Amino acid sequence: MEVPIKEAIYEKGLGLKAISLVANPAIEISWIKMAKESEPLNTKLSIQDKEKRIIFTPVLIPNQLIKRNQGGEVFDLFFSRETIEEIAIQYQRDMLASAVDIQHSQNLIEGVTFFEVVLKDEKRNPTQIGFEDLPFGTLFMTGKVDNDEVWAKIDSGELTGVSIDGLFGTMNVKASAIDLSDDKLKELLIQIEI
Repeated sequence: MEVPIKEAIYEKGLGLKAISLVANPAIEISWIKMAKESEPLNTKLSIQDKEKRIIFTPVLIPNQLIKRNQGGEVFDLFFSRETIEEIAIQYQRDMLASAVDIQHSQNLIEGVTFFEVVLKDEKRNPTQIGFEDLPFGTLFMTGKVDNDEVWAKIDSGELTGVSIDGLFGTMNVKASAIDLSDDKLKELLIQIEI
């Protein structure tokens, strides 16, 4: 049986509510710890200043299928490049830089602030070191971790990435025999189911 595909839709009043530090990010890509003594997790970027406790991570990748199970309904969810841009703008507009929890606990923690939000873009930000192979439209964030307990979990590898907490509408779509790694082709071939 073919798994249904749904597109996440940004709707006014909904959207991103927090960033969750997690052990297994849904996008299956871990962050980069800016540190001298630790090895990077699933990345190519060299490690930098550990004393600053800086993390850099992709948050959303356009058209990447993410397995979801919501109330027993199993489907693949993806975010379009346009929706990711709307989410990034809404995140800044709502001043959510310190809205951070761990493992989707919904208990916000202190001492972690995401101070940079960057969209990989052909004109303004064409590459992010260590993530050159991710497509244009990928949302990246840079965070500062002042919380000692949280940093210990990051440094030990207990927490390896981020996941988003938010409310989004969805729209059923049908992918017609496409190579999901080719974003341009996928955008052309996705058809809305009526």
